[in-house]
Amino acid sequence: MHRFLALGLLAILGLTLACGATRQPRGTPEPKGFLADYTVLEENPEEGSKLRFIRADVDWSGYDKLMLDPVQFWRSSDVEAGLTGEQAQGLVNYFHATFHKEFAKYFEIVDSPQAGTLRISAAFTRLGERNVTLDTVSTYVPQLRLLGELTGAFTGRPPFVGDATFEAKVTDAQSGLLVAAALDTRVGGKTIKSFDDWADVKAAIDFWARNSAHRVCKLREEATCPKP
Repeated sequence: MHRFLALGLLAILGLTLACGATRQPRGTPEPKGFLADYTVLEENPEEGSKLRFIRADVDWSGYDKLMLDPVQFWRSSDVEAGLTGEQAQGLVNYFHATFHKEFAKYFEIVDSPQAGTLRISAAFTRLGERNVTLDTVSTYVPQLRLLGELTGAFTGRPPFVGDATFEAKVTDAQSGLLVAAALDTRVGGKTIKSFDDWADVKAAIDFWARNSAHRVCKLREEATCPKP
């Protein structure tokens, strides 16, 4: 009785029970063709994207400006048939705005190639929504949550949670030289984040933006790089 009362109060007030934590599922993300060369990617030994490439001979300190291309969405009809154009555009806009906000802490954001400018191009290659009702219930019903965790142990993705895959490349805005690239998939955690079907995807975007900006800050050897 108390559990259902608490659930009802959360639904009415729109409160968040826990932060929008995400994690990487088992296995390697499937390349979709956005990146021209996947052979340069390697397993990432640090927290961040599953696969990454960082060019070794780059003077990162020489970059103080950044261009952010419009984010693309490469639709896969077999997994995103129910995703509306409005929903996809909203998530693409959220991705662009979040990356703009995080990188603006370290760079001057520009809209044309200039000396000392990095250029980020990114694309979603998968967007999977979360079943809010079932995910919420599974948080409160131990048997259903256990079933979800057992399923997730085999598939890497528990039922009811959302997920997203992205590919990104960073180039010298003037020469086009590839200086970094990444490929990653993240799935939602088993917590109530909000009553939003796309909360897990937004949490993944938040993680990618904060982690990417922090990583570039470290590469530039800035005096202070707040931990994401």
